[in-house]
Amino acid sequence: MLIKPLKILIKGVLLLLLVLVLVGLILPQSYNVNKTIEINANIDAVKPLITDFNQWQKWSPWEKVDPSIRFTLGEPSSGLGAHQSWKGKWGYGEMIITSVSQNKVSFNILLNAEHIIRGTFNFSEQNGIVTLICKINGQTTAPLISGYTAILSEYVLRNTVSMGLNNLKTVAQLSHSQRTMHSHASQDSTSEN
Repeated sequence: MLIKPLKILIKGVLLLLLVLVLVGLILPQSYNVNKTIEINANIDAVKPLITDFNQWQKWSPWEKVDPSIRFTLGEPSSGLGAHQSWKGKWGYGEMIITSVSQNKVSFNILLNAEHIIRGTFNFSEQNGIVTLICKINGQTTAPLISGYTAILSEYVLRNTVSMGLNNLKTVAQLSHSQRTMHSHASQDSTSEN
């Protein structure tokens, strides 16, 4: 008597698992995140915060997202070829800056030795305002669950990148205003002499 409902339950669970696996197989394994922010500063105040991994601790959101994360800076730590690695509760990874130009910084990330991410920061400046666009493209490689992993990765990155760009904006604007005040103060002292 109890066997028939148990068989129906087992068949239902197996069917559900089969559907989940099939859906996971047809979901896209890649994801894209594009975020834009306007910063009241010039490129000279913004760009070093991105191209120098020593500066990332001022704005990067990852230590808030994962308090266990520990970063190690490589050599060089800034500019083309700059390298950093990390280890935390969600795994480990490494990032390298692959190109630097006047208006663009490109980077590659390798997560857990298998998940590849490529990204860019694009800068444009007009009337003392920098428009910064962060684009990230990734592809997951986990068998059977790549589609679900891609959805989760995009969700986490979308929110984390937004938080990071807001932090970056705050740091860049403070740095820019301090430089401007310092510049005005030194001009005032020079004109008084």
